[in-house]
Amino acid sequence: NMRKSLLILPLLALMPLAAHAEGDDEGALWTEIGIQKSVNKQWNVGLETEMRAQKEARWSIGANTTYKPIKYFKLGAGYNFLYRKSPAEDKPHYDKDDGKYDGYNHDEKFWSPRHRLYFDATGTVKLGGWLRISLRERYQFTRRTEVTYNRTKYRCEEKLTHNGLEYVWDDPETKERTKPAESDHILRSRLKLEYDKKHCPWGPYLSVETHNSLNSGQKMNLEKVRTGIGCEYKINKQHSVSFAYIFTAHIHDDEDDHQRLHERIHAASIGYQFEF
Repeated sequence: NMRKSLLILPLLALMPLAAHAEGDDEGALWTEIGIQKSVNKQWNVGLETEMRAQKEARWSIGANTTYKPIKYFKLGAGYNFLYRKSPAEDKPHYDKDDGKYDGYNHDEKFWSPRHRLYFDATGTVKLGGWLRISLRERYQFTRRTEVTYNRTKYRCEEKLTHNGLEYVWDDPETKERTKPAESDHILRSRLKLEYDKKHCPWGPYLSVETHNSLNSGQKMNLEKVRTGIGCEYKINKQHSVSFAYIFTAHIHDDEDDHQRLHERIHAASIGYQFEF
């Protein structure tokens, strides 16, 4: 029946991604706290903060609002300030003349602030009195401000010694570098299936979302696919908690212009929301 089919959907959504993914796996913990205020039957306003603990830690805080003109359709908008950590990174360097390895560059870790605006529209239908299906389209604009960081150059020369060929290293050289400001335009499309039974506090769900780049001068490119399976539990009219497993596959273009899944993030998500 339909309920048994719903339990199989998470596996069907994850199997194609897992089968074709190539690259590194990364674990993460995402925590979120939100506050929502109902202004009237149509308008809601809210505040939210989130911390993502992973290879590149990220903290954010923001405000949002939603407007529901009819029962099965709503509009939303919001702003988030994000503060993201870029980890230290070593990159090999090759001589421009002969192409031989001559050392590496070490970039120190740094934090970069970002400003994000988004606008979305969500349509919802309910089937069988318990299955809620929603489709959300979201336009997202992110502006990363200019940041400075330190890069240390380590250079070496291949020399013949009595022990054979060895690398002789020069003294390292550290300079401050600037990463210019950058803007990012994304279209996010999310399909979500939820168990929504009247008087039942539990709300298990499955969602699949695609992130498509809309940056100027480029065709619309798929950047990532995010699948989530979780549950929301309503403690009472004001307090609710959520738990989820979120799988994100990042998309990159290779040299032959074929897309491949390059990086996978497995995240455990925990959330709390207060409504009044």
